[in-house]
Amino acid sequence: MTDEPRREKPAETKSMNLGRMAAVWLTLIAAMGMVGLICLAAMPTRSADSGKRDGEANERPAEATRESLIRTDDLAPVRNWKYIVIHHSATRSATLEAINRWHRETLHTTDVGYHFVINNGRAGGTRDGEITPTTRWLEQRAGAHCHVAGHPEFNEQGIGICLVGHFNREQPTAAQMASLEVLVAALAARYHIPLERVVGHGELKNTECPGTLFPMRTFLWELRQTMLAERLRPTAAEKP
Repeated sequence: MTDEPRREKPAETKSMNLGRMAAVWLTLIAAMGMVGLICLAAMPTRSADSGKRDGEANERPAEATRESLIRTDDLAPVRNWKYIVIHHSATRSATLEAINRWHRETLHTTDVGYHFVINNGRAGGTRDGEITPTTRWLEQRAGAHCHVAGHPEFNEQGIGICLVGHFNREQPTAAQMASLEVLVAALAARYHIPLERVVGHGELKNTECPGTLFPMRTFLWELRQTMLAERLRPTAAEKP
């Protein structure tokens, strides 16, 4: 949740282990046919009420959260989003209420600075891989997650996504990475955000966030494959 001084980053593994890879790709294969719908789902509802106040136990599994987003049909005007910035909470576990409270007390924001939180299921009432849009996203407000001197655009036009976990100590879960890939692919397609504008927090300022063990290189490679596969998928008019 807080900026940490950058230390030398260890060599990143070139691929995830087989179990992790299998879990990610099984989730993505199931989601591929729905990516177009998820792109629409990434748009916020007009209501600022997400149906759950900060801190309420979220008993829905990650799959149900995605389904609730997919069913969104009451769409609101959107900001001119141009970046996607990935963060970690720098804690082993967290609820949205805890992150919200930390941001209010430490960063002096009105509420949580991120637009989406992807949990690891360790905190009570949360699920591994669960995607939660915050009120900042639902109300289409600028973020408060990436303060870079002279560059307000990373908050004003940057979608902040926080994965719960401390990725200087361990890697994200397979479910978190699968959810992140589906969410980022949907947002990038919906708002025409190129891959080079999907960045980790530490690429923009002197911080280790989203952690030295976050597999950014592998994630971007797999995201590129997902986005290319969707672009090459024949449309209904092109199918024989």
